[in-house]
Amino acid sequence: MTVNARAWQHLDFDDPTVAPSLAVLEALQRREREVVRYRIPEGFSPYDEAVADEIIELQQRVLDALRKLVPPGDRLAVVDPEDHHPPLLFHPHVRFEDVSRERLWGYKHYVMPAWRVGLLPDGDSWCFVGSDFAWEALYLVTGPSELVIRGSRLLSTLDLSSLRLLRRFERLGP
Repeated sequence: MTVNARAWQHLDFDDPTVAPSLAVLEALQRREREVVRYRIPEGFSPYDEAVADEIIELQQRVLDALRKLVPPGDRLAVVDPEDHHPPLLFHPHVRFEDVSRERLWGYKHYVMPAWRVGLLPDGDSWCFVGSDFAWEALYLVTGPSELVIRGSRLLSTLDLSSLRLLRRFERLGP
């Protein structure tokens, strides 16, 4: 079972490809009206097999939304907002083929996960940035980690209230 390597493209720290996405992310972060935040409870772990099915559901629904929002052949920049890790490009239209539950969940040491960078914070922060939206998984050392979803198109494409995993998190006000 292999994941098509074209879905994830590793870049250098200073790759100019991500500069426009960083500008989009900064602009979205300044506009607070099109944002939903979730505080992840202390003790929650994306490695807990008890919530694996909920994590897979979240990943599939976000991937479906990204496929609707990103034109075929286009890609998302995936950046570490703290600049500890080099950025990636994610091509959401490249299918994850022949992927088992373990690969989708991605938290077994012997399995190469389908999602090379998680949608949930796991010790690192990552932002998936589109042309006018962002999915931010923020790992915060000084407080509870957060999920931040920005942009009206992404928010209207996802039915957040139906995602079982998000019901475990505290939705924060604007």
